Amino acid sequence: MKKAALLAPLMLALIVAGCSWLPDSSLEYRKAAVTDPIKVPDGGVFIGEQPLYAVPREDERLTAPGEDEKRFEAPRPPQLVVLGSASGNENVEPAPRGESAKALLGRDGNGYPIIMMSTRYAWAWEYVSDALKQTDLKVSDRDREVGIFYLKVPDRYELGAREAQLKLSHTTNGIQVAVLNEKGSALVDKIPGQAILERIYDELD
Repeated sequence: MKKAALLAPLMLALIVAGCSWLPDSSLEYRKAAVTDPIKVPDGGVFIGEQPLYAVPREDERLTAPGEDEKRFEAPRPPQLVVLGSASGNENVEPAPRGESAKALLGRDGNGYPIIMMSTRYAWAWEYVSDALKQTDLKVSDRDREVGIFYLKVPDRYELGAREAQLKLSHTTNGIQVAVLNEKGSALVDKIPGQAILERIYDELD
């Protein structure tokens, strides 16, 4: 028992000392290459870019650690911004009349049609609301808090159902508008979804 008690601290000391034998890879980031920006596929939508942790260009990188630089310290992530509900100061400021809705009709990463709007949620909601009034898509109900218009869809859109939901969502690139099924559980098929969004988009310009 005494031998075991003596061996335990010794083994622990050896394990701790062994950690210093491991290679230090904290400065390997300096070998990273600068690549070309991501190319958006045809029909895709990408509004602006804002790199959070851009790799410095090769001529701007440090070539060796300085006297006081032993390890690379990763930057802290930016503080999260809570987007909250639509109720707030946005209700006070009306959408600017006569200005463009700044909308783009495109597709998401899975090929489903979407409209992207680079504007504030309150303005996007009003722009879409006004656009719907000019179409044959009838709004049976709406919930601004969650960003949903409940639509009555005419047969000509070949949706296969009489109702659908138009969903406005916050994204990093702006406000995304997509067409969901009547239960709001999934996106509708691409062809009727494209037809519905094209009709709305025509009234956003």
